[in-house]
Amino acid sequence: MREELVALSKLAAMDAAAVNYDQELKDTPARLESMAADVAVLETLLARERAQLDEAEGLRKRLAEAIHERVEGLARGRSKLAQAQNTKESDAGQREVDSFRRSIREKEGELGATDDALAAKRAAMAQREIQFAEAREILSSEETKSGTRLVELRVEREKVTSGRDELLKRISVSNVKRYERLRTKYMDAVVVVGDGSCPGCRMALPAQLFINMQRGEELTDCPQCRRIVIYRALVESAG
Repeated sequence: MREELVALSKLAAMDAAAVNYDQELKDTPARLESMAADVAVLETLLARERAQLDEAEGLRKRLAEAIHERVEGLARGRSKLAQAQNTKESDAGQREVDSFRRSIREKEGELGATDDALAAKRAAMAQREIQFAEAREILSSEETKSGTRLVELRVEREKVTSGRDELLKRISVSNVKRYERLRTKYMDAVVVVGDGSCPGCRMALPAQLFINMQRGEELTDCPQCRRIVIYRALVESAG
């Protein structure tokens, strides 16, 4: 059992050394995914603003065509007015001219408002394009750097966890399962005790339990927090 306890303490120390690597290996892809999602949002907004700009430009084109048609109609109306043979024809011609003039003024007002909206949309889209380009560039840079970093992390993690499989072979399956269950609750599922108190919860261990733990004949846990407790001298004597 002493050999198993020593192996368990080494396994716990190994896993503790790998925790930061594991966390960064988990966080890095998640961070890149979040950045990619932000870039996708900007791209969606940019596409939406481009569609709105296209729609506004289409409206401007239709307004310009409408004004051109009314200007031609005004010219025809003036021609009719000039050729009027009587008061009735003259009045009708004048009404037609006045109607085209009003319509032209209205359409020119709409065209002016549309031009203002187009200018605002073009400015907003230009700013959005800058934001999108910057975000995409940052994402690309981060992907490159993170790819290198992930390789480094895996190498470093491999170094600190080298021999883990061999340690597992020296521990019973039931105790490994017990250890893994505790790891879901505590980062330090196994603690090394030297002074009679649990380093995990700071509670004093019962005297008899502390005595039994020193013998190294069974796996012991803290009555308070249920961490696995191993006597320090057993670990140190194993080298």
